[in-house]
Formats: sequence, structure tokens, C-alpha cells
Amino acid sequence: MIILICISAASSTFWILWPLLMMVLPVYIFYRIIRAILPKRSAQEEPEYNSYTTRRERNNAMPKASQLPNAVQKRIRIVEKFNKKYELKLTENQIQTMVDASYVSTDWEFFLHSMTQDYATVHQWFASGQNGWLRVYLRVFNTQTVSPDMRQQKQICLDSFRQIFQYTDLSSYNTPAWDIRDVNNKFMTNFDDTSFMLAYRFLEENGIHHDLGSVKIVDADEELEALKRKYADEEGVGARGR
Repeated sequence: MIILICISAASSTFWILWPLLMMVLPVYIFYRIIRAILPKRSAQEEPEYNSYTTRRERNNAMPKASQLPNAVQKRIRIVEKFNKKYELKLTENQIQTMVDASYVSTDWEFFLHSMTQDYATVHQWFASGQNGWLRVYLRVFNTQTVSPDMRQQKQICLDSFRQIFQYTDLSSYNTPAWDIRDVNNKFMTNFDDTSFMLAYRFLEENGIHHDLGSVKIVDADEELEALKRKYADEEGVGARGR
């Protein structure tokens, strides 16, 4: 008797739920079809977006400490040799500051590591990695300031380059070679065409803009008109001669 009651109750429940089942079943089937069509993405394929991604990628690109000699004197000799070869004018105290900073700063470690490489010219060193602005700064200034903190070092370079361009009239109609020669004479620097423009672009990237001016071929409109009249007269004489 109890079994019959249970069967009857189950049958009633089934027929009550049947309409709901018929509504849900197509949605479930459609969902399974979509899942089968779309490619599955593994957890490894998903990129990691977090505040440490950029820092980690930069550190992976940096040389490991083992790529530089661990001894202080060996690191000092690396900088001294490079300093002499490319005439950077670094003092003993500045070299010591760089070496000390290379043990605690990946930026300075990378900078010293760049000094272990061979370059065709100093310009190749400018473009060989990060902090090209610092390389230009050390090359063109006879008196430099070196900080163990790279952020402060960047500010030092910004201020130095800004003063060069701020107190130099680059808007007059001079040739680039004349401007560079004027800057070198005025500030006792060692700019050439390449280092000058690298410094200019460094300031520009940091929101500091200066007008380089342009080269004026003719000093005045009157001179241009005089040249036109001269050529017209010459053509007239030539026509009469024929």
C-alpha cells in the first residue's frame, strides 16, 4: 500500500515538473552546442594583468648579478676603462657611486653591464639600451652629477639639458652646426649632431619643447626680388644677342 502511494506521488510530481523540464531542456542543449563550438582556453593562455607584470618583465630583461663580477674593484675597473675609452670625464667618487649603486639598483646594474660591451662608436652605446639620456649626459658634460637613485639622476639630466636649451637662442636663422658650436662654446660641452638631437628629443618626451628654428636661405624679400630681376635681365641680354 505504501509503495503504491509513493509511486502515485512520484508520478504526480513528474507530470507537474514536465512543462518546466521541456522549457529548460532546449536552453541546456543550446548551451552545450555553443560550448562545443567555441575553442577552450586554458588557464595558462590567460595573460596576467597585475601591478607586478611590468616590473617582472623589466627585471627579466636585466642582466643577472652573475653577469657582472661581484668584486667591487673589478666593477670599478670596468667603469674606469670605459670612462677612459669614451672620455666621459667621470671622477673617482662618481665611479664609486655608480659601482655602489649597482649592487642595490637593477638600473645601475644594467648601466654598468652596458660598459662591458664593445661598441663601434659612442653613438652605438647611446642606443644600446635603456637610459640613453644618461649616456648622452655623461658624454657631453665635462662636469656631471651622479646620483645612486636613478629617478633623481633623470631629474638631474632633465635640468641640465633644459638649461642648455633655455639659455640658447635656437630660433634664429642659424645652421644646426652653428647652434651646436655656440652651445659648446658657451657651456663648455661636447655636443655633436647626434647627441644634441637626442637631448632635444629627451626633453620633448618629458613635455619640454623648444623651437629649433629654421635656416633662412635669403635674408630679405628684397634680395629675392633682386635675384629675379638679375635673371630676367640676363635672359633679355641673351635673347637680344641671338
